[in-house]
Amino acid sequence: MLHTPNGHLSTLQSGAYLEKQFHQSLKRAYNPKRKYQAQSIIISFSSEEFDTSDLKRQATQAMQLVEGYVHQHFSDAQSVSCVQCDGDGGKLHVHLLINTVKTNGKTVPTNRFSVYRMRRNFNEYLERNFQLVTGREWSNSFNKASTRKDAKTIITRSSWEEQLKQTINQVKQEVRNVVDFINRLSTKGIQIKERGKKKQWTYTQIIPDKNGKPKLHRVRAYYQRKDKAEHVLSTRGLGQAYTRQGLDNYWRQQLEKEQEITPVKSHYRKEVKTNDRKDVQTEREELIKIRTLARDAQAAANERQRRIQLNLQKSRSADVEERKQRTQSQTGSTTSRRRDQSRSKSISKHQRYAETTQRLVKKQQERAKRTNGKDVGPDL
Repeated sequence: MLHTPNGHLSTLQSGAYLEKQFHQSLKRAYNPKRKYQAQSIIISFSSEEFDTSDLKRQATQAMQLVEGYVHQHFSDAQSVSCVQCDGDGGKLHVHLLINTVKTNGKTVPTNRFSVYRMRRNFNEYLERNFQLVTGREWSNSFNKASTRKDAKTIITRSSWEEQLKQTINQVKQEVRNVVDFINRLSTKGIQIKERGKKKQWTYTQIIPDKNGKPKLHRVRAYYQRKDKAEHVLSTRGLGQAYTRQGLDNYWRQQLEKEQEITPVKSHYRKEVKTNDRKDVQTEREELIKIRTLARDAQAAANERQRRIQLNLQKSRSADVEERKQRTQSQTGSTTSRRRDQSRSKSISKHQRYAETTQRLVKKQQERAKRTNGKDVGPDL
């Protein structure tokens, strides 16, 4: 910034010169095309802090406080501040401009410009240094703010989730299955929706907000966000106990406990109270016998099932062997039939040849008789 010959800051500053200084840092940034180069902040003081009765002195003090705060929290970035006292309220305020690019080319994290964070840090700085600069005590005006009368009745998200957990814990003890659980919650204004392929649950309820208007609140039963390596990045929701699987496990455990506490045991207590221990021992022995018989019956049933399987396998093996023999028998009979047919054809051929020879001999003899010649054998 421009200074006077005696080394003090000049009240007259060149906007073009300041812009050029900011732009030099932008050239060194890793991303020179970033959209936001500077962050504009207005720090306004209350009339209790500075009543503007001595404007020149109070303006200097306000500037000193703001510059001290900037030096403590934003010393690694360029900044420009200007004090004013104008507007309708006439409050003393300081315009602060901070370069979002540091002099080394790195950027200032955006979370450092959070309004709540900056206000908390500035209040802490005033609490330590206001009296040193002005000579007066500083009191935080935010601590004097009156709380709402209905603050305790306003339902926030965290309080709603706690009430929802209490309601679910109460209802799941009164039912024994999912259908009754969903129906009981619907009577209390709580709906359950299933999401995605895994049918994950989401609880929803419409309740009035701080202004009395109905607002839909929703929360997942349980959800984990994972990366490609199946590492858990974040976990949301009420908890695994409020998923469908968690509730099913709870009801199954309750059922097992109820089965363990049978009416016989309660009867034992009554009999013990009447000092009739023999009947109790007898009933226990009978119960042991019944369980033994049940185990024996189960073992016998398993043995019968095994025998049935073995017989079935043997029957299948016999069927396969019978088909194989039948196939071989059919093949042998076909071969014998073909052999008989060829033999029959050969015999028939010889018979025809013998008959032909006999006919020729007869014809030759008849011819010799007609010519009165001597008997001549056949001309073969």
